Amino acid sequence: MRAPLVILGLVIALGACKRAPKGERSCAQVGARFYAIAHAQVDATADLSAGERTSVTGLLAPMRDAMVRACDGDHWSAAARACFADAADQAAFYACDAALSPEQRAILAKAAAGAIK
Repeated sequence: MRAPLVILGLVIALGACKRAPKGERSCAQVGARFYAIAHAQVDATADLSAGERTSVTGLLAPMRDAMVRACDGDHWSAAARACFADAADQAAFYACDAALSPEQRAILAKAAAGAIK
């Protein structure tokens, strides 16, 4: 009987660690915004073959997941998460890099490169 309670406690604790405080953007929202903007960019690019489009689109989910892991693991600030999650377009999204520390930008770049391999 004790084991299910311990497992339930761990699940609740882990879930609480991933949530942003009320009213703040979460890392999952950052990833979702990246995915939406990147997908729209792929859709708007007319000079991709069907195979290229499929290949590029297939990289978006792993890149999104890498971004979410970097955000969670490096404890991005509320301001950085809000900037990324609320970005109107690709240019605004990329401009949010300025809200990250140089170390966080390096970790994000490494994570993204690992997602592409």
